[in-house]
Amino acid sequence: MSLASEKKPIIAGVKFEDAEYWRQHDRVVDESLSYFEAKTQGKRLPKRADLNPADMKPILPEVAILELLYDRNGSVTDAKTSLLGSKLDDYYGALTGKLVSQYPAREVSERVLQGCKYSSAIKKPFMTMADTLSEQKNFLATTALYMPMSNDGTQVDRIFLHLQVKPKYFKRRTNSLRASL
Repeated sequence: MSLASEKKPIIAGVKFEDAEYWRQHDRVVDESLSYFEAKTQGKRLPKRADLNPADMKPILPEVAILELLYDRNGSVTDAKTSLLGSKLDDYYGALTGKLVSQYPAREVSERVLQGCKYSSAIKKPFMTMADTLSEQKNFLATTALYMPMSNDGTQVDRIFLHLQVKPKYFKRRTNSLRASL
């Protein structure tokens, strides 16, 4: 399934790709998507209550959960970081409880907010691939799985984000959910 028909954000140095395509190329993406499918039987968006951190020990350091904030017109205006894994904390700093818009590297906050808006609109998982983590950390690249979540089954209220940061010129290492199951 392609996201070509959906209006993808255009951000220099960032690709928005269909997660379903990437599951055949990335074991962690496949295992993450399979985990959510098992929890929801593929019939609904996952709820926060569907997540069991014990099931995700190998990737927890690379996981974030963002709570979406909407305006009265139903548009995503910002996101609050409710969880940030320890590896992500090393790269981005202590962001738990903070708004994405408050992040000092504007290109990072804009990329994440555009991903949140896109996730809210399409209501299905997708990937982003960014050429650089930020202007200051341009020797690192990122790959992120965005998984929309909804407690009411309609409006996306959270984003499960699995973010892998890797040196730009080295092969990516992936963790495995299966190791803990």
